[in-house]
Amino acid sequence: MTQLLIFAATSIILLGGHFLAFFLLRKILIINGLGGNLVLIIVLSFLFLSVLVSSFLIHKFDNLFTRTYYFFSGVWLGILVNLGIMATIVLLARPIFSSFGIIFSLTQLKLVFLLGVVILSGLGIYRAFFPHIKSYEVYIKDLPDSWNNKTIAHLSDVHLGPIYRENYLHKIVEMTNSIKPEAIFITGDLFDGMEANFSWLDEPLSKFEAKKGIYYGFGNHDLYLGFEKAKEILADNNVVFLDNKLVEVDGLQLIGIDYSFKNDSSLEEKILKQEGYDPQKASMLLFHTPKNIDLAKVAGIDLQLSGHTHDGQLFPFNFPAKWMHKGYGYGLFNEGDFSLIVNGGVGTWGPSMRTTARAEIVKITLKQKK
Repeated sequence: MTQLLIFAATSIILLGGHFLAFFLLRKILIINGLGGNLVLIIVLSFLFLSVLVSSFLIHKFDNLFTRTYYFFSGVWLGILVNLGIMATIVLLARPIFSSFGIIFSLTQLKLVFLLGVVILSGLGIYRAFFPHIKSYEVYIKDLPDSWNNKTIAHLSDVHLGPIYRENYLHKIVEMTNSIKPEAIFITGDLFDGMEANFSWLDEPLSKFEAKKGIYYGFGNHDLYLGFEKAKEILADNNVVFLDNKLVEVDGLQLIGIDYSFKNDSSLEEKILKQEGYDPQKASMLLFHTPKNIDLAKVAGIDLQLSGHTHDGQLFPFNFPAKWMHKGYGYGLFNEGDFSLIVNGGVGTWGPSMRTTARAEIVKITLKQKK
């Protein structure tokens, strides 16, 4: 029922976006005739339906056609957002410049509009498929000597499935190994959340190199796929599932709390009830969503690794993403003895673009806090 309501709400928003695109394009491109309006309606109607149809097909069939159709529909969604951004810029800029006596011709405005959409969209695709390494230093009190000055890798929101596949995962593994991590932490959404053929998965994953292991905490898209299904797919890999569990590795407590659709008001209790948990010892929490931060602090967590937000993925959605997560939208946050890193993600969901945080692998250097 929840997913049905989300689908209905998303469809209404998409329809509204396409209606808005129709009126904006008519105004900016000056389409007045019946023929031009009819062509624009047909094109936008096809694109709107494609978003819905491709999303349905990709959940039923995993083949080259459905993956390609889904990819281009996702690119169109990004273009649709960029159309809105550039239309707003052009419509606002014209009267502002006119007030200073600077007049742009309609041809110049159209050129700025179209070039802006192309540049924004091209940049967005590049930032989505060419990840970089983001580096942080985190100071932890009582950090064991065996972890001091050691590098760890934080991956989140890879979204393997119809878009991100074997070649991309090879790239992620190679880049991750290049920082020589002591351990690798994946904070959920390794999978996009739909049934697919993952027979290709084991070969690239087996090439991860981390002396102290690979640790996984489940995210919401893992929940869509099914936690047990995710475990089954990863069964032949040396991945430690921290599904509401604690393990201690060389004196550092590692805890993973599963994503849940329920209100996680008991997060503090979940942490404290982990067998063997000691608030006085150094600890790290893998929790997909950056929420209930105060409860993690009260429980004595030193470093929380999260993802989920994608930093909004497309401008200007980074602003509501930050607001929805009470300011913890993206980046490193240090508050007393507590630190939080919100990873922008290395994959995408929906639009195959990023005009906010670029796809990233997070490199963290752990240091003892004096």
